[in-house]
Amino acid sequence: MAAFHLRDIPDDTYAQLRERAARNGRSINAEVLWIVDRELGRPSGEELLQRLRRLRAEWTLPPDAPRPEDLIREDRDRVPDWL
Repeated sequence: MAAFHLRDIPDDTYAQLRERAARNGRSINAEVLWIVDRELGRPSGEELLQRLRRLRAEWTLPPDAPRPEDLIREDRDRVPDWL
């Protein structure tokens, strides 16, 4: 198994990492590995954009479908029941 050393970590970054590791019940090393594994498993921005383009091409809305901004405005203007 490979190993590497991380140098010149800013004090505030290290403090945040230490607090996060404690909060999650992990050592600092285990927390760093968890963060790296999670980030490496995420798709890149380009991959996400390609997925969104494929989804947009698959979805067809009826011509009379309301526009998202109209739905948002309508919801924003609605008076809550509790008033």
